[in-house]
Amino acid sequence: MPTLTPKQKQVFDFTFSFIKSEGFAPSINEIRNNLGLKSVATIHQHLQALEKKGYIKREKNQKRYIELTAEISPIVKQEIIINPVKKYDVLPLNTIIHGDAVEELKKIPDNSIDLVVTSPPYDDIRTYNGFTLNLSAIGKEIFRVLKQGGMAAMVIQDSTKNFGKTLTSFKTIIDWCDNAGFKLFETTIYRKYGAEGAWWNKRFRVDHEYIPIFLKGERPQYFNKEPLKIPSKWGGKTLTGGGTRLTNGTRIATRPIKINLMKCRGTVWEYLTAGDGTRLKHQHPATFPDKLPRDLIQCFCPPKGVVLDPFVGSGTTALAAINLDKNYIGIDISKEYCELATKRIREETENNIQLL
Repeated sequence: MPTLTPKQKQVFDFTFSFIKSEGFAPSINEIRNNLGLKSVATIHQHLQALEKKGYIKREKNQKRYIELTAEISPIVKQEIIINPVKKYDVLPLNTIIHGDAVEELKKIPDNSIDLVVTSPPYDDIRTYNGFTLNLSAIGKEIFRVLKQGGMAAMVIQDSTKNFGKTLTSFKTIIDWCDNAGFKLFETTIYRKYGAEGAWWNKRFRVDHEYIPIFLKGERPQYFNKEPLKIPSKWGGKTLTGGGTRLTNGTRIATRPIKINLMKCRGTVWEYLTAGDGTRLKHQHPATFPDKLPRDLIQCFCPPKGVVLDPFVGSGTTALAAINLDKNYIGIDISKEYCELATKRIREETENNIQLL
């Protein structure tokens, strides 16, 4: 039989499974959504290739007419569908792994990770050695590997094209909740303090990024916001206030209140970017502050838990995990960045890191 490209195999695999389970063929949009592709025309091209190679038959002007060629279906099933990914028998803890995030995540067992902290190379805002990614597929794999109650935090922003935002952040949030299975626990704002950078004359300066925090399951397995508390402006003083309006419209009378010295942090998290990190860290084109993953790990990762960063970059998340006595796994498709993260960890800690 003619060989198939990886994408043609994926199209056939999904079509084969869909027909066997539903009794009829999937629509073009169902195939497109399952594979995380944007173009309907691309799906048509893959189906044409499958038909030309003799794997399927189609009838023109019929939306759901795809027939699997009976005499070759068992062969194709053996070649394509029965090809399980071998998962790690033992988690590769405290390791930086060189490889594609989706393919490497497939090797990690179900329900084995406590927390994911990452920032994907989104919207081509920074060049990433020519590599691209499928955020939809990433979300599904992250959901699978997280434990029940596990959390995933992603630092992301949108680029601007022709005076309009791409909405990648919002689309990804919806996709991970609707298709991967997550709940959106909260969306925090990472407010950046650093260089002015206001060189645009027809736009505002962008001084924030989003940190959507996703939850797998009913409630977080671990949550400790004590390390995240910040000083109260009037801490230790007694002020008159508290005249809160209740949901039924009545108002509680004002009263003297002693202000606590520390208060709960809100949903805007402020970090200084200028001067943050070492010379090695800034050999990577897109870093986040060292304190950002530290705050997330302290809040959401249990003692001796496992923190995963599928786009480990310069190793900031891994270093935060080490400094907080947690285990970590880092993945990056760029060999250069894997080596950078490994070197940084070796220089800045006494960690005996392994690079796979």
